[in-house]
Parts: sequence; structure tokens; C-alpha cells
Amino acid sequence: MADEAAAHRAEWRLAGRQRALVYGWLATLYAAEVPPTTLNAYFGGAAAPMLEGLAALGLAAETVRLQAALMALHAVPDAALELAADFAQLFLLDARGGAPPYASAYEDESAAAPLFGAGAARMEAFLANSGLAIRDSFREPADHVAIHLAVMARMVEQNAGAADYHAAAADEVDFLRKVLLGWVPRFADRCRRARPRFDFYPALATLMLGFVRADESLLIELADPGT
Repeated sequence: MADEAAAHRAEWRLAGRQRALVYGWLATLYAAEVPPTTLNAYFGGAAAPMLEGLAALGLAAETVRLQAALMALHAVPDAALELAADFAQLFLLDARGGAPPYASAYEDESAAAPLFGAGAARMEAFLANSGLAIRDSFREPADHVAIHLAVMARMVEQNAGAADYHAAAADEVDFLRKVLLGWVPRFADRCRRARPRFDFYPALATLMLGFVRADESLLIELADPGT
């Protein structure tokens, strides 16, 4: 039994490192426009290991779609500038026609939901209670999707060494449900309906949603003390 428990903890640590990488990668893609050097690296296959790992989680269709979006961009002159225009259309300009990356924007979609709303206040309280702070250089409300993803990445990384991984998994499920899953499905749908020129960001949102849901299922199983 001791050997089995040790093996499970080792698997938890390995999975934690891998999961933290995915959440961190997603956070960077929503924090700012993709730099030309990074986009060129993706064209050269730099994202392939990450996408292969996600495909192995049952997200093959989602990863194929994102790869197809990258291939379409690769054929376009000034691809980084064109993708930056999509980023601005979706996340920076018209909130009604785009896909605001803030939880507060989805609290009351029947009206123009304010930024710095209840979602931002809840996240600010969570960050304060956790001893975390947003970098001064990232001038966005606390309920920005990049912050949610980055906090999840940090939580996963810290929990990877937890002796009681059942309790750690339960905490992570709670965070996903309270902070991300309440609004990210609608965010992904808005990315789709906004119809940017390229499919990169709609495909990315679909992949992110698929990963978060798959991660929730994994954590529910791991949170069970009988596993």
C-alpha cells in the first residue's frame, strides 16, 4: 500500500508540472498579442509538443483546429500584425462585438456589464488572501482570463508537492468552478461569434475550454480519497 501511495504521489507531481505548463502557456497567449518571434517559432513547430500532449487528453479535434489556424496564418504576409488586429478586435475594442476577456463582462449579459465588477472584486480578494499581486506592467482588471489562468498555473505548481493530493485536487476543482468555468464557456462562444479574420483565437478559446473541462474531470477523480 505504501508503495502504491508513493507511486500515486509521483504521478500527481508529474501531472502537476505538465498541467501548470499548459495553464501558463494559455495565460501568456491571452495576456498580450503573440510576438512575431513566438509566432514564427510556432510556425516552426515549437508548439507541437504542447499540442500533442493536449491531443492525448482527448482534445485531438481542438488541437487540429488550432494547428490549422496556425497554418493559415503562416501563409499570410505580416502574420503577427494581422493576428494582433484580431486580438484587438476581440479583446480590446468593442465589447459588444468582441469577446471581453473579463469575468465581470459575463455577469449580466443583458446589459453593458461594468469592468471592475463583482468578478474583479472576488479575484482581488482571492489574490490578497493568497499573498499574490498582479504585476504593475499588466494593467488589466483582476478578473482578466490571463490572470485566472496564471493563478491556476501557480496553484497547480505549488500543489504538485502536496502530501495530501486528494485535498489539493479538491481545492483546484473548487477554484476552476468558482473562477473559470462560470464564464469561460460564454467567453469561448463570444470568440466564435465575433468572427475575427483568422480562426486562431476562436480555436484557442475552444481548446482552453476543452482543457479546463478535462482538467476538472481529472481533478474530481483525484479528489476522491478512494483513488
